[in-house]
Amino acid sequence: MSKNVQMKANSMPRKSLLIFFSAFVIMAPITSLAQEAGLAERRAMAAYSKDVWPSIEKSIQEAAGFPVAVSLDLGRLALPGYADSYKSDDYLRKPIIDPLLKSLAAISHDEMGKEALQSKLKKIVITYDEATAPASNYENGVVFESGNLTINWKPFTNVDEIEARSQAVTTVLESNL
Repeated sequence: MSKNVQMKANSMPRKSLLIFFSAFVIMAPITSLAQEAGLAERRAMAAYSKDVWPSIEKSIQEAAGFPVAVSLDLGRLALPGYADSYKSDDYLRKPIIDPLLKSLAAISHDEMGKEALQSKLKKIVITYDEATAPASNYENGVVFESGNLTINWKPFTNVDEIEARSQAVTTVLESNL
């Protein structure tokens, strides 16, 4: 093998390493920006839970007819890049909260419904899991198990489908009460 060919062969791994480390150095600022974005979202969700959530939680309890525990999974509901949108009604209120309120009010409109909710519903969990949240078949995102009603829908999507979402919650609750 000639000396020229041998030098090219030996220099290939060095070039690959150089390209790899150059890419790493270039990507380092992107990584730190992503961490800052996460902080912005955590701050925005903390502000939401302090400033907006208490009145919503009270509305949920009033619609249920009793002080049911409500858990808002802040970490899972905070979507990257949407920190400025959390306080918008289109983020959580319309796609998740309003359908829940409508469903609870429909069930608890009479004493039988109130008693059924109070005797079986122990907790409401509002969360979002990208891997399992349905895009449109909303009933697949509602689970009632061991007294816990879990709603797993993506925030900030299909905000005008309140009726379909409400019907999904009502169907799941009524079949378990």
